[in-house]
Amino acid sequence: MEKVHRTPPPLKDLADVIERALRTNFESAHAEVVECPDLRQPPFQLTAPGLSGSPVISDVGGPHQLFPAPDFAKKYSLLSIAQDMEMSPSGGFLIGAGAAPFHEIGQNAELAPNLSWRPKTPSDEDTTPASPPSFNEPSSLAITNGTRVIEVDREGATPRTTLSATTNCALMVNLYGCSGQPGPVIRVAARTRTGPQNFTNCIRLGICDAYGDDQPVSLGGVFLLKRGTAKFHIMPDFPPQLPFRDRAQLEHEWLTYHAFAAPVVCLTVMHSADPEGLGLRMEHTHCFESEGDRKGGHYHYDLSGEESVEYEAYLNVAEMVYRMDGPNDR
Repeated sequence: MEKVHRTPPPLKDLADVIERALRTNFESAHAEVVECPDLRQPPFQLTAPGLSGSPVISDVGGPHQLFPAPDFAKKYSLLSIAQDMEMSPSGGFLIGAGAAPFHEIGQNAELAPNLSWRPKTPSDEDTTPASPPSFNEPSSLAITNGTRVIEVDREGATPRTTLSATTNCALMVNLYGCSGQPGPVIRVAARTRTGPQNFTNCIRLGICDAYGDDQPVSLGGVFLLKRGTAKFHIMPDFPPQLPFRDRAQLEHEWLTYHAFAAPVVCLTVMHSADPEGLGLRMEHTHCFESEGDRKGGHYHYDLSGEESVEYEAYLNVAEMVYRMDGPNDR
């Protein structure tokens, strides 16, 4: 595990940079600093109200643990990762994008972590809580788990989104963590795409252009596909013959691709640069349908373009980045 500090610019300056970047790629765009709305409410339905309080990001594993062959030994606990991120067992919140715990659900799938915790009190159901709260003693924590598993059937045709029964993952996960408190965030709105970049890459590349490697910015949060249709992929179960022949097999023969119409909730983690050479995944976004069970997966880009696409995001910056199980060839 490695960790690096981030010294992000003021949110107001960052909002101005994001707005300028989006206006090169969307007909209409606006970014401003606001008090975070209660993200527990529809349409977001996250497990904490806000994105503030000791914000940190972790990048665990990655595609190198899937290709050329999955490393089936790479099984993770989100609570253990939170501990490695030096988060407090007295209260916290994780969101992001990763791979589902194949060893628990019986097949490979996508994961959209959405998890919060606090110390268990005598008023909670269960036995007398342990004291003090500890990640090593999950029974001491009152956990709210809104994590979604997004999978396809064996034929790769029918998507299904379910609430995860565990707090585990596998192979890879990118997480934004904080105490989940209300506070100032960047609200971003964009409508009618006119350029080639998707929503998230337009934001992070605009930040990179403004600050370069000298001031890398790492941020996370949630955005809503409010109108339009977007392309997503969903990993099916592992193929019977491994390793993968090449990346073309993985991307064009194995992954399943789907077009889903709004509304879709998207949990995102992104970095403007990786000057320390940590082998960071520069952007990772997983999505789900908060009011249904048929939409979700790994976000690629909207398909509506200038027709009708519209996004709304709430983002915050991280003060520390943690890298665990990174690639060996960096």
